[in-house]
Amino acid sequence: MENIVKIKNIKLGIGSPKICIPVVEKNEKDIIKYIKEINKLPVDIIEWRADFFINDTSNFDYIISISNEIKKTTNKPVLFTLRSIKEGGNIKYNNSIIDVYNAVIENKCFDLIDLELLTLKDDNIKKLIKLSKANNIKTIISNHDFNKTPSKKEIISRIKKMIKFKCDIAKVAYMPKTKKDVITLLDASNEIKDFPIIAISMGELGIISRIFGSILTFASAKRSSAPGQLEAMKLKYILDSIYTKN
Repeated sequence: MENIVKIKNIKLGIGSPKICIPVVEKNEKDIIKYIKEINKLPVDIIEWRADFFINDTSNFDYIISISNEIKKTTNKPVLFTLRSIKEGGNIKYNNSIIDVYNAVIENKCFDLIDLELLTLKDDNIKKLIKLSKANNIKTIISNHDFNKTPSKKEIISRIKKMIKFKCDIAKVAYMPKTKKDVITLLDASNEIKDFPIIAISMGELGIISRIFGSILTFASAKRSSAPGQLEAMKLKYILDSIYTKN
């Protein structure tokens, strides 16, 4: 049985991996302009990498205001991500991060949110997932390492911990140093049955992982948010060439 996650009219887990394009612009005008451009591309989900934009995590009103503008600019599902410096992002987590998540969830600004497994406290993850479910927002629990790929045993352990939190999607993204690292990641994710997974091996070595094995794959438009992202049009062509059921 396929594991299907439905977000608006998008069904993750059926046919080819769906395409997500991250928005990494640093000011409101450029964010809105970029999303309008992305709307014309073969994209299923848009990710707002808010860590490129948010400097003051206590300014909730402004965060909600731009979140609502993003929502008006596209009819595609939007993923809200605050990637920490520790996991390759641009924001230093502090106590007000939880308040940002709460505000975004309670205002139903986005369709999907990303929560970092090893950055947030377990209790906070549980509370945010519970709040998200109450507001009909899907959750990804993620773990990234831009320096290395953990062992197969460790990857499986982290994914199983994500599943225990009752998130909707588990995401792991690691940097390979050898081809064997790519195989390790794919092998580990293949061990997990009956749960929606995004498993990415970054950089040129890991490009194959962006084509199969995940329910969602990340592509670039003008700028990428991680090494190895293929340009959206090129990725769409490859996926359409491989998969017959979309």
